[in-house]
This record gives sequence, C-alpha cells and structure tokens, in this order.
Amino acid sequence: MKNIFAVIIAILALGTLYTIINDQTSLFAKDTKSGDSVEVTSDVDSIQLLLESGETEIIPTDENEVKVEIDGNGKLTLKEKGDTIEVEVKHKWYQWIAFNRKSDITVYVPKDYDRDMSIELGSGEAVFTGGSTSNPMKLDTLTVKMGSGDMELAHFKTNVFDHKGSSGDLNIDNLTTKNGKVNLSSGDVDISNYEGPLSGDVSSGDVTVMMKSLTGDIDFDVSSGEVNLDLPDDASFTLNGRASSGDVSSNFPLKDIKDEDGDISGTAGNGKYKVKASVSSGSVDIY
Repeated sequence: MKNIFAVIIAILALGTLYTIINDQTSLFAKDTKSGDSVEVTSDVDSIQLLLESGETEIIPTDENEVKVEIDGNGKLTLKEKGDTIEVEVKHKWYQWIAFNRKSDITVYVPKDYDRDMSIELGSGEAVFTGGSTSNPMKLDTLTVKMGSGDMELAHFKTNVFDHKGSSGDLNIDNLTTKNGKVNLSSGDVDISNYEGPLSGDVSSGDVTVMMKSLTGDIDFDVSSGEVNLDLPDDASFTLNGRASSGDVSSNFPLKDIKDEDGDISGTAGNGKYKVKASVSSGSVDIY
C-alpha cells in the first residue's frame, strides 16, 4: 500500500514538473517584466487587453506607447502581433492555490489612439476613464467582453460600441456612438449620458440607460430581466412594444396610443426615431 502511495506521489510530482517546463516558465517567472512597453506605430490598428482577474486601471497618456505595470502575482504578456498590440494578464494553475494571488495592473495607452480597442475581463475590476466630458477619447471600435467582475468606463466617442456580458456589473458615463450594442446574459449594465442608436439582447439581468439626447433608433429583445430607458423629455420617437409575457410601459404622453395585454404602441413628438421592445418575460420601462 505504501509503495502504491509513493508511486502516485512520484507521478504527480513528475507531472507538475513537466507542466512547468513545458510551459517554459517557473513558479516565479513572467513572460514580460513590469514596466515594459511597446510603441504604437501607424501600423497598429488594434489594442487588446485580456485581463483574467485582479484590479486594473487603464490610463491615457501623452506617450505613444502601451506600457504595463503589475504588482502582485500573475503572468504578464505584452507583445505585438501583426497590427495588434496584446496585453494579457493571467494566473497559472499553481498561482490559483497561492495564499495571495491578487494583482494590481496599470495599463498606459496613448490618449490620441483612435483605432480599435477591446477589453476582456474574466473577473476582478477594471476602470478606464478615456478623457473628459468636453474632450472624450475617440475610438473606431470599443469592444467589452465580461465574464464577471466590475468595469467602469467614462468619456468615449466611438463609431461602434459592442458589449457582451455573461455576468458582472458594467457602469458607463458619457458615451457617444454611431452603433451601440449590449448583449447581457446576467448581471447589470448602467449607462448614463448616452448618445446614439442602441440595440440590446437581454437574457437575464438589468439594463438602465439614461439618454443625454435621442439621436438614433432603440431596439431591445428581452428574454428575462428588466430594461429601463430614461429618455429626454423632448424625445421624438415611434414606440412599438410587444410582450408575450411581462410588460412594456411608457410614461410619455403618446399620440395614437394602443395599449393592450402588455403590448403598446404610439408616437411621441414627431416620431422621428423608432423605439422597439420585444419581451418574452420581464419588463421594459420607458420614461
């Protein structure tokens, strides 16, 4: 019996050693040193931030480079792949069982960078203030993917904003876009001072949007959960709400209103933009 136990221990030890060697690392090594940077040339069209966990702050600077600093455990990788600069922070399996696997990450990006950026958050927290109310950071496409955790974004102007969240909380302040999408499986999304068209698919969770002004169509498909749309008092739109179960409601004084069995339609102002809501279960409240 003792011999069998010894063999098992030996196999596990060899397997651990093989995994570490095969991964070309050690218990303490990192692929990239804290403070390393990559220049953002005219050939770079995308910056990708892959953040497994930890607490991350993304800071725009005057420097024309992507620079990363990390304090704590975690494997840091900063590299340029073709037209993309990729930042990745993750934990090895043996770091997950450590007593302290917390990482504080700071990512510096050029404030004048205006192409694509994607942020993928597994867990933990991320904060990114792009600019100011009067001078937001301009991007072509801003993509946000969340597994869980919390993210705060502020002061952006984009051609495309695309969010996909399986859980966690996303808070956004001052976002202007020509094409906005929110896809939520679970969790909460809270957006204030939003401008632009917006479409959403909500399987579960809550979405609250406060529009600074209504400048595009709105279209939400809700399987379960709640969507709250806070529109300006002078908003002009044509409402078409359908609910097989649940409710679509509006506090606006609508003309030609039809309200029956959870379905509602009508016109506010001159009806310039379309506001559509389809609810299988849950609710959409427009006020």
